[in-house]
Amino acid sequence: MIGFRVINTGERQPCPICGGRLTGYGWRERKVIESDGSAVIFLLHRLVCAACGKIHHELPDSMIPYKRHCAATVENVISDNYVDVCCEESTIRRIRLWWQTMYLYFKGVCDALTAKYGTHFSDPLKPKETVRAVANAHLWISTRSACPSG
Repeated sequence: MIGFRVINTGERQPCPICGGRLTGYGWRERKVIESDGSAVIFLLHRLVCAACGKIHHELPDSMIPYKRHCAATVENVISDNYVDVCCEESTIRRIRLWWQTMYLYFKGVCDALTAKYGTHFSDPLKPKETVRAVANAHLWISTRSACPSG
């Protein structure tokens, strides 16, 4: 069964790129597979910056950018807790490979945030905490920018 959830924090943060004012720009559907295997469609609030024109999405903590499975599933796979995971073996391998390839980058971003702002992260890094810090610092690497269309 597919359920719907509307995401809107109601509190507007400044643009993470230029610090400009964000205004509502519409909604976008995003499907996420929960830990029990059920699919949930989130309605994410889209925001546009009045100064630089960039579009941003309000993501809940339970969601990882560009990942189909929820953050709890990804964290369980990375920590070798397969009891609470409802996904195929190939998906588990892909999630683990993604974490292994991105870990050094994530560690570098967290070290830089610690040096600049004095924030503290767990050692070893926890996926949910790390993903939130990297995404909020607007330092998330997207494969879309590596493969331009046309």
